[in-house]
Amino acid sequence: MSPTPDDCAPGRSLAQINADIRCLFARAEGRLSDTERIRHAALLQEWATAVRASVVPAA
Repeated sequence: MSPTPDDCAPGRSLAQINADIRCLFARAEGRLSDTERIRHAALLQEWATAVRASVVPAA
């Protein structure tokens, strides 16, 4: 079963998530299986959440 964003460890850096995405594509040689697409979608959701968390509101 692929992890969902809720299953991911909180506080992972954008660099860590990006590294996972790059590694996924490198292993798949740019062509993702259905399972890898699900993992990629979960990583993108995690990345988007991390981006939102890193935004500092303007004064």
